[in-house]
Amino acid sequence: MRVHEHDQRLRFEVTLKPMSLTGSSLITARTVGVLLFLSMSLLILPPFLPPLPPPPATLLLLPLLLMILLLFLAFSPSNEPSLDAESLDSS
Repeated sequence: MRVHEHDQRLRFEVTLKPMSLTGSSLITARTVGVLLFLSMSLLILPPFLPPLPPPPATLLLLPLLLMILLLFLAFSPSNEPSLDAESLDSS
């Protein structure tokens, strides 16, 4: 008697949805309006606002520390098991 082996390969289906210009779209009239308002305020407000003092030196190190942390996390090995296609075919 032969035992059936289960196919362990991952299966998924892709369904294409038509893009429309209704409320379900990513770009709506509201988002365009907000972006226009922000860009106009960035152009108009700086000449009228007083200049700000420079930030403290320790605060300037924050972006550098964040970049070092992100590089460390990007190149550190993962603890997750490998999901190679070869390992799925051999089992």
